[in-house]
Amino acid sequence: MPTKLRNHPPRDESADGLENRFEAHVLSNYPALWRFVMSIEPLRRFANRTIIDLAVRRARFRPSPYGSMAVHGDTANGMADYTSWELMMDRTWFKRHLPPGTLGQEGDKRGPLPPLEALEALFRTPPGEETLSENSSLLFPSFAQWFTDGFLMTDPSDVRKTHTSHHIDFNPLYGLSRAESDAIRAKSEEKGHKGRLKTETDPDTGEVWAPRYFGPDGEVKPEFKALRPPLRLTEYLNLVGSERAAEIKPTIFAFAGERANTSPYTAMLNILFLREHNRLAGLIEEANPDWDDERVFQTARNVNICLLIKIVVEEYINHISPYHFQLTADPSACWNKPWNKPNWIPIEFNLLYRWHSLTPDYFDLADTPVPGDRLLFDNSHLTKLGLGQAMQRASTQRAWNMGLLNTAGFLIPVELASVAQGRAHRLASYNDYRAAVGYGRVRRFEQITGHPERIRLLKELYDGDVDKVEFFVGLFAEDVAPRAAVPPLIGRMVALDAFSQALTNPLLSEHAFNPRTFSKVGWREIQKTTRLQQILDRNLGGDTGRYAITMTLPVKT
Repeated sequence: MPTKLRNHPPRDESADGLENRFEAHVLSNYPALWRFVMSIEPLRRFANRTIIDLAVRRARFRPSPYGSMAVHGDTANGMADYTSWELMMDRTWFKRHLPPGTLGQEGDKRGPLPPLEALEALFRTPPGEETLSENSSLLFPSFAQWFTDGFLMTDPSDVRKTHTSHHIDFNPLYGLSRAESDAIRAKSEEKGHKGRLKTETDPDTGEVWAPRYFGPDGEVKPEFKALRPPLRLTEYLNLVGSERAAEIKPTIFAFAGERANTSPYTAMLNILFLREHNRLAGLIEEANPDWDDERVFQTARNVNICLLIKIVVEEYINHISPYHFQLTADPSACWNKPWNKPNWIPIEFNLLYRWHSLTPDYFDLADTPVPGDRLLFDNSHLTKLGLGQAMQRASTQRAWNMGLLNTAGFLIPVELASVAQGRAHRLASYNDYRAAVGYGRVRRFEQITGHPERIRLLKELYDGDVDKVEFFVGLFAEDVAPRAAVPPLIGRMVALDAFSQALTNPLLSEHAFNPRTFSKVGWREIQKTTRLQQILDRNLGGDTGRYAITMTLPVKT
């Protein structure tokens, strides 16, 4: 098991630009100043709105004239490099920040890109050289995967396409359609049961779980036929063989989200918010006994979506950021901004969220650590531990450090597939994206990273030409700054897209963000919730306070 934190020279920041370096220095230092700002509410609101506005203004605003849409009739990987009405309206295609580029294309003066298989050396961890994150627990990448699986949904049959709604709509829990949400609802007008989602209670432990997807006969239960099958489950079960498949199938939950069963960690978070939905429904029904099942369900769903967005900004984004100022999910910060436009997920956002290097090779979910390749689709680890203990174990195990030369072996093929997807989309170079979001272009590899082996490999693979470095590779070649969870370009692009797409959620709009939308009791729950710990505590009954969960760990010495 790895025990090392990173230890190499810092990167040369001279290409970042004076304004960027000054901003990062001020916000990442002077904790006493920022505590003072946060202690005075008008100052806090002003600082919060200013920081959010600055983050989004780093790039041009939506709607983007660029997209991944194919030329009419094209079934390969070609894309239209001109703007059309269909490209501006057909939301089954990803948008993009920059138009299709020429990097690696025939005739590009920079020459061909390195063979895909040669890039394995950039990701694979040398034996015994794995490094741990300085401040992120495994709860952080677990939340990131589960949360982003709700809107970063690449169509497996065509990587240019998506079936996302382009919103934080909580589809891992509620699904993408009325038929899917209906399949997981209890649908009862009986007092004390209105608005609830279906659950099962373990008779031995009293733990509440989602129902099982498969029946005793190994077939999908008829009531769940409307749900999308768990993504790639069939292929995985065929791969592992009948004996292992017979062990896994009874552990699969009936989730409306096609990716929520991917691992015990994604299932864990879905179960947490399933319990929270039913708790909210109980509060709302009690306060409004004349409401029917439909209104209780829809109102609880509204509240749960809003709680998720609050957690995203006030715990998750604050964990990512190295700033001492703690951001708040104040939707009024964007109500009158020129960047408040309809959401449309760009392909770059999809790719920059491939945080595979954070994932350890073994997981602390049993007395004997579980290897990563034995974790997929197996929720038995979760049900054996119970929700509270599973979340606590995720909070005490360190994630790995994000970056090149630090990916567990079982995820190397996924890294290479991500590079291939970037090439299929003809993404512009890493340097082009730096310029697009307000950083200077790097001129030397030392301005990307201070890690000697990363520098050597990048020079070798990209023929000593820093302008040939690909977007996906460059993102993870950068070093993670102290107090941060991700490298600088990832951090900037996450903030840009997260704020402009989370705080512009329809439920947070100027005329919807009020007690009428969420009910009075739901509104109170929204106002008082800022951390996952609060949601866990209020869904463990008598175990409140027994388990401590956190994305942020103290620096290991």
